[in-house]
Amino acid sequence: MTEPTTPLPAQLETAIRTAVEARKESLFELTAELVRQQTLTGQEEGAQRIIDARLRAAGFAVERVQPDAEAALADPYAGYPALSYEGRSSVVGRSPGSGGGRSLHLNGHVDVVPVERPEEWAHDPWGAEIADGRLWGRGSGDMKAGLAACIVAAEVVAEVCPDRAGELIVSSVIEEETGGNGMWSVLRAGHVGDATVFGEPSDLCLDHGGTGVVWAKLTAHSSSGHAETAKRSGAFEELAAAVAALRRLEKERNSPPRDPAFAAVSDWPFGTSIGKIEGGVWTASTPERLAAHARIGFGRETEPAEVQQEVVEAVAAATDQVTVEFTAFRARAYCHDSTGPWPDAVAAAHRTVVGTEPQTTIATATADARYITGPSLCYGPITGNLHGRDEWVDLASLEQVAGVIALAAAAWTS
Repeated sequence: MTEPTTPLPAQLETAIRTAVEARKESLFELTAELVRQQTLTGQEEGAQRIIDARLRAAGFAVERVQPDAEAALADPYAGYPALSYEGRSSVVGRSPGSGGGRSLHLNGHVDVVPVERPEEWAHDPWGAEIADGRLWGRGSGDMKAGLAACIVAAEVVAEVCPDRAGELIVSSVIEEETGGNGMWSVLRAGHVGDATVFGEPSDLCLDHGGTGVVWAKLTAHSSSGHAETAKRSGAFEELAAAVAALRRLEKERNSPPRDPAFAAVSDWPFGTSIGKIEGGVWTASTPERLAAHARIGFGRETEPAEVQQEVVEAVAAATDQVTVEFTAFRARAYCHDSTGPWPDAVAAAHRTVVGTEPQTTIATATADARYITGPSLCYGPITGNLHGRDEWVDLASLEQVAGVIALAAAAWTS
């Protein structure tokens, strides 16, 4: 499937763009509907029902895919299951072509990260308010808008191009933010396209790579008691020593970064962050246990298991009072080709819709695209404050994304 993509006839191109324009308000409303669903990990089903119904209404054959927790644990590149999968699943819709053509998988994730201090947001995190040309709310940028664009693009292609040769696959997956077992299980179930596009927020750039990511939980142990019996060090100091060991590893990976693809976009691409601290019950009591949750980035020269072993060894060398557990991510770094039949098809569609030459980039984070072995890109709208306060998506760019994906999908599957 390496043949160049044939440009669409002018009449068909116009019909597709007109159909996307006609669905603009539907695109925005679908995004808003999804943002109003508080799809934290374990609470995805409300949004999944909306997507399931939408795909069925467009004529797609819909299947639910539930991850296999034991199989995920046995796979060194799958995530550690975050919760039970009972009542939780990804949605996959398929619209067959006439045969002999290239298939395309359009993907997005429906899960979002929690909201911190919602009272300090200028816009209701779950309100999907529209103001200043933007739709505001948790998950609007990462990545319910991009998911909505993929669904609308698929609807357009299924309607306007009923005689296309290739199949369209659309998936809305769970757990992208907590290990990736949603997309992992969808691919494992056989829903694999000859090319894949992820509606991840990319600011209209062709994003073709991402770092490796491992999550670790460091727990410092001490004896609890009244502060009057406290010694000169305790659980906090032990935990601080363990975190300092992680910082030394971080510096080694970035001084300088050995992976040239990531060195080209950042002088510090492999970041370590401490995202959550927990422990202690009273100021005047020494805590029995303190924990820090760390996210660790790395490049393609290192395997997730190697990073985990480095963390265990570094923490053990710094303190014998801290245990290490691993959660969520065992994600490899990846870098797909930025040129070739599929990226070229997306670039051509971008030039048509946006009117500029698209930029290519790679992310210093990870995405489900790491599971793909064939042609793959992340392509999504302009967004801001991802994972932060007052997250937003630019609506004009969202409409452009739907148009670009629809044109590229029609050309690819023709």
